[in-house]
Amino acid sequence: MKLDNLQVLRAIAAYMVLLVHVDDIEAKHGQGRILGSWANVGDCGIDLFFVISGFVMVLVTHNTMGSARDAAKFIRSRATRIYPLWWICLSALVPIWLLKPELVYGGAQLEIDFLKDYLLVPKSEAPLLQTGWTLIHEMYFYSVFAVLLLFPLGERRRISLIILWGVLAVGSGLLISPSKADAPILRLVTNPMTLEFVAGAVAAFLWRSTKGALGPAALFAGLVAFGTGISLQLSGSVEDIIIDRLNVDWVRVILFLPASALIAYGAASVELRQGWKATGLPVHLGNWSYSLYLTHMLAASAFGMIWGKVAVPGIADNIFGIAGLVVGCTIVAWISYTVFEQPMIKRVRALGKPAFA
Repeated sequence: MKLDNLQVLRAIAAYMVLLVHVDDIEAKHGQGRILGSWANVGDCGIDLFFVISGFVMVLVTHNTMGSARDAAKFIRSRATRIYPLWWICLSALVPIWLLKPELVYGGAQLEIDFLKDYLLVPKSEAPLLQTGWTLIHEMYFYSVFAVLLLFPLGERRRISLIILWGVLAVGSGLLISPSKADAPILRLVTNPMTLEFVAGAVAAFLWRSTKGALGPAALFAGLVAFGTGISLQLSGSVEDIIIDRLNVDWVRVILFLPASALIAYGAASVELRQGWKATGLPVHLGNWSYSLYLTHMLAASAFGMIWGKVAVPGIADNIFGIAGLVVGCTIVAWISYTVFEQPMIKRVRALGKPAFA
């Protein structure tokens, strides 16, 4: 079952992340500033992505009681969704890094381990293609979910174990506070952002249990809460208070987890019960969102260098430059989705025809 409203949320999340990197490009190549530090609020698109991932995992496995065969099909389906395009985009970046590492965002990092990067294994620093850090979290979540699918538990017990796993993992992190450099795997396992996947899974379970009865109210509350989170993040007051006591990842979890879960539940619900279903370009943008997420750093950097050669002083130049970056990255994402992502997924999945979409 594919919900178009969730696809639109994916598009919104991807463009929020794009906003952060477009700000970097404007600062580097533009002659003036429209964006600024406020654009960093786009990072909360990641939190929305993670909640949606948890929601979708429950959505696509709700009829699955659990067995070794189900777990294998699930993890194969997720791997074929994540890895092929990731390998292509990372491979496109490697020769650039070898020739001119200064052109690569994060190219000066100390630990380059291509095997770990290609396999999305955690290390002390982010992968060479920086956006891959979120895919490491995704693959961790998929692996845990696949383990739960090994056993004939049914959806209700599976959700209970997901909640227990999240509480124990994150609670352990509060007790031991693993450092990023010394224990990257332990830091991943205990990261509070794990709770965003858990929240998405719980939201999907409640969506199915209530048949979306609270959709409009949940969507409205989620949007208000999300806007409030952005306002608090911009003010910096909550961040200062939280960071004094917890690590920085807790800021985004506290500000955006409840809002994102309400939005995901509400968006799915109003499509199911009220028929408020997104159509047209927003849905297509959601379909292209994974391609946009992986290609936008390469594309934005390339378009940014072109902009830098023709940039002139004045606000109009920045308006056209930023718009050109966004449109250009969107076109590249569409090409990537059409030429690479979809054909590869179809070919690989045709070999085994996994059960989950």
